Amino acid sequence: MTSSPCGLWRQARQGAIAGGLARLLRVVDLNDQVEACRRVFASDTKWTVVRGSDLEEGESQGMPVWSRHVGDPILKSNMTRRMDFALFMVTALENDDLVREAPAIVGCRTPSAIEHAGAAGL
Repeated sequence: MTSSPCGLWRQARQGAIAGGLARLLRVVDLNDQVEACRRVFASDTKWTVVRGSDLEEGESQGMPVWSRHVGDPILKSNMTRRMDFALFMVTALENDDLVREAPAIVGCRTPSAIEHAGAAGL
């Protein structure tokens, strides 16, 4: 089955419109996140903004590792169990070292966390 040239142009145009809308929606969503963080950072309250990785289901693997720098090699695996993300958030409530910090986290049993555990002192 072949498509007519008119049908191909219509599909291309629809794809371009859909792609543009998707990019626009992500930008708006990102702008909302940036604004929310700006307001948190400017507040006088005790805050911690956790920069999470991709999340996966499964049993807890333990406390995630974290870094102040998103580009840190320990974070390369970019995966954390949902349970462990929650564990980190609850722990952050009681950890004064994390007040006014924006740690980026990754699961403690991910390949990058294991590879760089010695350098991080874990």
